[in-house]
Amino acid sequence: MDRRNRSDKYLISEQPGMKIFLTGLILAFLIGYTTSSLLSPQRIKAQLEKAASHIHKDIKVSFDSAELSLANGILPRFAVLIKQVRMESDQACWMSPVLEIDEMRLPLSLWGLITKESPVKKINADNVVLTLRGTVEACEKEKQKASENYHRPKEETPLVKLSPVEQAQKYRNDISELNIHSFKILSAQYPQYPFELSSFKAQVKSFEPRVVEVHAKTNFLKDDTVGDYLSHANLFLEYKEMPEQSLQAHFFGNWREGHYSVITHYTLNDHMLNVETDVKHIPLSQVLQVLQKYDLVAKNLNGKQVWVSAKARMRGEAEKLKSAPFEVKDLRLEGDLGEMSVDSASFTSVDPLRYKPFLIDIQNMRIDKLLAFINRPQKAKIFGNLGTFTGQAEFVSEKDMRMVGEHQGLQFVFSNKSRRENQVVDRIAGEISLKGDTWNIAVNRAEPKGGSFVGSIKVKADRDFKDVQLSSNIDEVTLDPAIQSLMTNGGEIGVLGLDAEARLSAGKVSYLKGSAQLNTLDVEGMTFGKSKAKFDLRQGEIVMQAQVQSLVVEEETPGHQILQNVTPTTWWVDKVLNLKDLHGDFYWKNNQNLKWQGFEAKAGKDSKITTSGSWNEFGELSGTVQTKDGKSTRKYQIDGTRDVPTFNENSGKATR
Repeated sequence: MDRRNRSDKYLISEQPGMKIFLTGLILAFLIGYTTSSLLSPQRIKAQLEKAASHIHKDIKVSFDSAELSLANGILPRFAVLIKQVRMESDQACWMSPVLEIDEMRLPLSLWGLITKESPVKKINADNVVLTLRGTVEACEKEKQKASENYHRPKEETPLVKLSPVEQAQKYRNDISELNIHSFKILSAQYPQYPFELSSFKAQVKSFEPRVVEVHAKTNFLKDDTVGDYLSHANLFLEYKEMPEQSLQAHFFGNWREGHYSVITHYTLNDHMLNVETDVKHIPLSQVLQVLQKYDLVAKNLNGKQVWVSAKARMRGEAEKLKSAPFEVKDLRLEGDLGEMSVDSASFTSVDPLRYKPFLIDIQNMRIDKLLAFINRPQKAKIFGNLGTFTGQAEFVSEKDMRMVGEHQGLQFVFSNKSRRENQVVDRIAGEISLKGDTWNIAVNRAEPKGGSFVGSIKVKADRDFKDVQLSSNIDEVTLDPAIQSLMTNGGEIGVLGLDAEARLSAGKVSYLKGSAQLNTLDVEGMTFGKSKAKFDLRQGEIVMQAQVQSLVVEEETPGHQILQNVTPTTWWVDKVLNLKDLHGDFYWKNNQNLKWQGFEAKAGKDSKITTSGSWNEFGELSGTVQTKDGKSTRKYQIDGTRDVPTFNENSGKATR
């Protein structure tokens, strides 16, 4: 060996740092080359495609790209990134699902790579969309087809087949955890009802036997006008294969000041579903929205400012829930509507709705809010406040119900010359019942404020109150003094008795017949003695035959200003006019047109006054008045208006 070679060998041996550096450089090159070849995107994609083929024989998997990630920002990360994943199946009883994932991350375990165990134990995903393309009907057809094939002659058994254990091992993987940031579930059959989950986490607690748990958050009873922050909910699922295949779910959360909990248990072998719910002080409007989505209640109900609390249980086949029985306990509605409570109610079917008889306890139910709840606000001008009802309702069926109790605070509106007063009825005791399509209402007792009532009123109507029959048998009724003063311009209305029958069709009177008695009436300085009348309906007009025992008209009253124009001065004794035995007929049409005919009264033995006339919807008067005083007779023409009448004596001298 020459001196030069000995020198180079000496330099290398004398510099161990250089030796380590060269060795590391060579190893780095070899590792980098090996890593780039073994962990290249092409090789990773090929390995994943091979693994995907073993997920399940009925599931197709595809994805756009896959690569190895060694960092997440400045943090280290050893994971496989897969983008644009699509998994789908045509299994009808799986609802033909399609699962789409924008990005999946498979964290790799270095220990698993060294020990040749599965390096992937966990899957993380960002945005996942599950679309269920199938229908329950398609699953039923698939079951029918499978049942028909079951009875066909069996094909020849293959020479080699996998045992159940081998089959399970072939398609088994060691994934034990799945995390999804945003999980959206869509149904092609019901696209208007999407279901969104966040912070979704699924864990395999046991592979043999299989036990899987799922935790997630979502929004329930969501109100877009309020925001999501008031409607967070929690979801817990547990799947078990022993002692039987079953799925347990617990859905619970808060809504505003309320709380709800839904617990379900589903057994896969017999498809039986048990559901238990507990809601406390939940806005009824939100509950109705959920029930209306699935056509469980009428669409026209309006539950604003009403809260509900209840417990319910249901058990039945999952595919026949609408016909499954369920039980409701401790049901309570409260709010602007009042309070209604049901201790227990048993429903044998939801669609069609069938239930066993049950009782509802009602406290201070506001009738106007009840009508608003069923979207039928009252429009009758004769009513003010509709008052409240307290009592008990018995429901036998949707066409058989009965309510007994007490109504308070009902107001009738009276108006005269642009002035209005309300007659308040403090209490009304009676009964309401529905038989078939017919309502029956009976009022047995009433206490009008400032007045009196002795008698009864009965109402019979169709379901929508378009055809209404009324009958009254009233011995005595008096009104509040304020109402009497309004209707008589400071006068008084005595005790009224009324026996009548009426019928209204589409809001119009189609039949009327009855009689009325009044002991006294004082109107604008005119005092009527005992009066009675018979009335009925003839060709669209209300005809009333009236008889008045006496009429006293004082001077300097509206009555005096009118009658002095057509009566002799000798009839006024001490500035008072006394008439006896008044009688005649009135014709009333369209609430505005009034006609009187053949009306006369006696002023003495040989003195009387007779009149006929009318006013139209504009208040314009037209008629005649004739007075007879002994052998003298005078006639007058009536013109002008109700407020300012005029009397013009006919030409010619008075006859004698």
